[in-house]
Amino acid sequence: MSHTADALRAELISRIGHRDREGAVAMALEAVRTGTLAIPALYDLLADLLAEVGASWSRGETEVWQEHYATAVVRTIVEACQPLVTERAGEPNGLTVVLATPAEEYHDLGVRMLADRFVLAGWSAHLLGANVPLEELARAADALMADAVILSAYTHFHRTTLRHYVDALRETHPRLRVWVGGAAFAIEHDGWSEDEIVTPADVPTLHERMV
Repeated sequence: MSHTADALRAELISRIGHRDREGAVAMALEAVRTGTLAIPALYDLLADLLAEVGASWSRGETEVWQEHYATAVVRTIVEACQPLVTERAGEPNGLTVVLATPAEEYHDLGVRMLADRFVLAGWSAHLLGANVPLEELARAADALMADAVILSAYTHFHRTTLRHYVDALRETHPRLRVWVGGAAFAIEHDGWSEDEIVTPADVPTLHERMV
């Protein structure tokens, strides 16, 4: 992370700590509008910030409500970036992706940011959000004529569910590319092939895997 990004992250943490939601949002948007940070770089910064807050909670230094507050501020920043994402959408590549988390997985902020990265890379991206039943995901893929599906999980606990989703979709939709990602795969991904895992950094070149 650049010195500028480090400084912005520190200032955002300070503003969140002082409950200055409006100031945090304004600062993030200004950084993007002025070209100080590209949207993907801002999202990397926000993900790093949330990881830092989560680690602080794990150490007993941050209360649950404070972690939730930080997450809410970050979500507000991401939603406020939506007009800028639309303005800066990549040249359409003719591909459509549907993004969701599986049943009983309610952490969808990461996949929300990933949807914007797909738009910036020229995809048509449809975010279904959290806790999506398999049947509904399959229906959405059909209705939206998806070329790919991204499934995200925050904890290792949901990886069994993801495997069920991936295998079922591949059986019923053999031409659909199905990828997984999220914090559940950050440390290791035993039982999953490299081709099944997607990280935010992969998005700009994912269209090449569709060939």
